[in-house]
Amino acid sequence: MLYRRLPLGGSIAYVPLGPVLSSDDSEIINLAIANLHRIARQENVSFLAVQPPRGGGAFERQLLSLGFSPALLDLAPTASVIINLSNSLDSILSRMRKTRRHDIRASQRKGVTFRDGRLEDLDAFYKLLLVTAKRQAFSTLDKNYLHEVWRQFSRGEHIKMFVAEFEGRAVSAALMMTFGETVTYWKGAWSGEHGSRYPNEALQWAAIQWAKSRGYRYYDFGGIKRAFAKSALGGDTSEPRHSVGFYKLGFGGDIELFPQAFIYVYNPTLRRLWSAISKREREQAFLRNILDRIR
Repeated sequence: MLYRRLPLGGSIAYVPLGPVLSSDDSEIINLAIANLHRIARQENVSFLAVQPPRGGGAFERQLLSLGFSPALLDLAPTASVIINLSNSLDSILSRMRKTRRHDIRASQRKGVTFRDGRLEDLDAFYKLLLVTAKRQAFSTLDKNYLHEVWRQFSRGEHIKMFVAEFEGRAVSAALMMTFGETVTYWKGAWSGEHGSRYPNEALQWAAIQWAKSRGYRYYDFGGIKRAFAKSALGGDTSEPRHSVGFYKLGFGGDIELFPQAFIYVYNPTLRRLWSAISKREREQAFLRNILDRIR
């Protein structure tokens, strides 16, 4: 369970793509939700948001029956690009955009090398992350948080770092998370240098090869905008070439839509208000879908 302070006071607890259960039995689901409520109340949060796991239709229905409403905001990715690693490496390469294959091969010729990252590389990774955040104008993680994530997830070897170097100097790096059959691209950082040597594209390819060699079944690119995902599934790939969605789709994976989040509001008055707003939004979305099909 993760926590986030809210701008106007209070906090929200949220669980992205979880909890993952071994059964769709309603008693097990109820027990899991009851424990989430217990923890949330202990932490004195104002809202509890839960994004059901992939394939969690039964979980979603149970959340609705227990007073949760659609969250109407994305707390975690609700769409992504997934590569099926059961295919051969040649097949995975062949599905990539032609320019992407060129970038990967060109990087190998132009002297970019890769190595595994270690705990002592985290500070260098963080510096690259700050440069990336400044260049792309987004806020980034706290350094202590990054170290804590590494400490927690490295215990079970559920986090992996790749570092791309040119002439012995780190150019880009990425952190991957592993869970079950999936390796997920979590955070990436790039100095902004040597772009013509394609270190980021080759780094993704190195991570894909590693994931396949370790027996994982899926490689998840860590999320794309849901609107782009739905448009692309409908055959519209006119997203700007510099966009994150266009870039990730160039690696030849399949688009997957994840469940959207549901929220429980602990203040009874606010809960009724949120439920009414959520219902109205769902009705309007339903009407928009009907009109889109009629046009």
